[in-house]
Amino acid sequence: MTMPTYTPPTSPYARDPFYALGAADAYDEHHNGLNIHDLQRRANEMLDIPSTGSDSTDLYVAGYGNAVVGILRTHIAQINAQTEVSHRWLARKQGREKSTLHQRHRTHR
Repeated sequence: MTMPTYTPPTSPYARDPFYALGAADAYDEHHNGLNIHDLQRRANEMLDIPSTGSDSTDLYVAGYGNAVVGILRTHIAQINAQTEVSHRWLARKQGREKSTLHQRHRTHR
């Protein structure tokens, strides 16, 4: 069996211009200094508004919301990576990096 060479987009609407516009707005607002909590609040407010039945509005909200989720996941991954680095630095500074107890805890993850 051969593997397919085509990977479908993450959303069936990923090529829709209104979906892309919502995602672009979320990334632009984040890039311009809006923090994660404000992005989440805006996405929740958009989702609380009843649907107008307009596909363009619904797709914009879906694009915005999915972009906010992506930004949040990236933020969490960065925090986890920074935490791992700081734990390694602290263990090295305290001389625990070479201890058997420290190594035993690291292998049981």
